[in-house]
Formats: sequence, C-alpha cells, structure tokens
Amino acid sequence: MNHSIIDSSSDRPFSSIGRFLLEMGKITPEDTNRILQLQKEENLKFGDAAKRLGLITDVDLQQALSRQFEYTYLPADNKKYSEDLIAAYKPFSAQVESFRVLRSQLLFRWLSEGFKTISIVGANSGEGTSYVAANLAIVFSQLGKKTLLIDGNLRQPRLQGMFALKQNFGLSDILIDRTPRTELLNIIPDIPNLTVLGAGTLPPNPQELLSREVFLQLVKYASTAFDVVIIDTPPINQGSDSQIISSVTKGAVLVSRINQTTIDEMRSLKIQIQGASASVIGAVVNNF
Repeated sequence: MNHSIIDSSSDRPFSSIGRFLLEMGKITPEDTNRILQLQKEENLKFGDAAKRLGLITDVDLQQALSRQFEYTYLPADNKKYSEDLIAAYKPFSAQVESFRVLRSQLLFRWLSEGFKTISIVGANSGEGTSYVAANLAIVFSQLGKKTLLIDGNLRQPRLQGMFALKQNFGLSDILIDRTPRTELLNIIPDIPNLTVLGAGTLPPNPQELLSREVFLQLVKYASTAFDVVIIDTPPINQGSDSQIISSVTKGAVLVSRINQTTIDEMRSLKIQIQGASASVIGAVVNNF
C-alpha cells in the first residue's frame, strides 16, 4: 500500500504518524482504512483515532511522534543497551532534563566559541563519568548534532558494555596503528547522530599512548568530522590520563557524586585540570 495516505478530512497529506506506525509494525495497511474512517467521523488526529480503536498504545504513539520530530528514543522493551542510558530510555524524566540544561550551558559557553571537544573528568572511581559522558552524548545527538563519544578510559572502560559494542578494537588500537581509525567507529543505529569509539585492547601503558601525537591528531580529525566530541576519562586518582586528555580537548566537565566526593577533592581536581592548560567548562553533581 502506498504510504502517502490522504487524510479523508482534508485535502492535504496527513501527518507522517501513519507512515511511522506502519514502518514500526504497529498497524497494518488494512488498519488505516478503519483509522481514517474514525478520524473523519470523530474529527480526531490519526494517532488518537488509532488509539481509540485499540490498535496502538500511548507508548507506540510517543515513539511515532519522536520519529516525526526527529527525537528518537528507545522503548522500554528494547533491552539491547544499558539501562544507565536514561537519555535514550527516559528522555522526559527530571534527570534527563538536567542533562539538557548542561547541554545548553555547554552550547552557550563552549561550542558557540568554536570549540568542539569536551572531556568528562572525575576525582575517584564510582562518581559516574561514563554515565555523564554517555547521556550527554545522547542529548547532543537528540539535538541533531553529529556526536562522537570516545572511551578514553584505557584502564576500566565502560562504554563498550553500555552500548553493547561488538567491536573489541578501539582507541588504544588506533594509537598503536593496529587498524584504521574509521573501521572502529560504531554507529549506533537506534540513536541517530551518535557514533561511539570504544577503548579497545587494554594496554599496560595508557599514559604513554595518550601522550602520543597520534591521539592529538585523532581528536583534531574527529573535530572536523563531528559537531561534538565527548571523551570519557579514568578518575584522576588513577594517574594523569585525564589531564593528558583534557590538555587535548582544552575543556573539561568535572563530575562528583553526592555524599561521596569531598570539596577538597573537587578543588584538587580543578587545579590539576587547569594545570593541564584546560578550562573547566562545567560541573556535575551526580545522585544516581
């Protein structure tokens, strides 16, 4: 059936909701006649008529609307990714609204100045840098920004598991020239505009690898191909990796966890990041 269904209550093509519902498998071509008939009789929107007939649920309609407005998110029954990706699974929650506020601040204070790269840095393990990096990358992608998320934690990486990456090679393998960089980029099909580069093979010398010129060149190359580049980093108490990464990105968002990170630790983190000639462009207090 031609998906250019005409709304029988007007002379204009009806909204793309019907097409998306068809593509999602929520309705059949045969259902559309019943929906259009009820739509005409009750003067309803297509989606509301489909709901009235019991053909779709509120969740189905929200999914279709998200596609129509290019604001894709994941249905709860999609268990492919980590539930920590709340920006993808619960985009209308208060937590995700906080990520959107952070995104706006970074747009105004950093990206509008011509910068594209951001490192996410914490003082200690368990403060949620990967959580912040992943969800911040998702909300940027939902804005239509072509976003690259890099796992720069070459000690205890988390992004491969969070995004169910099948590629075992990644950043570390690029840094030792084991494989071409473009082959390792993971386009996330369920989250348009988002690409992830995993950490790759865990090396015995992460600081030395990140200090190589090839890392600087990789980040420069990425900033020409993407609108936003976000790099997750290991905690600063595990070494100077995050300082090295921040010296390349030139800007860092500091992450702390409520009732865990001390003020002195955050002061020390700020001093160390600024000592790496990077700007502190934001701070997040995690409570998850």
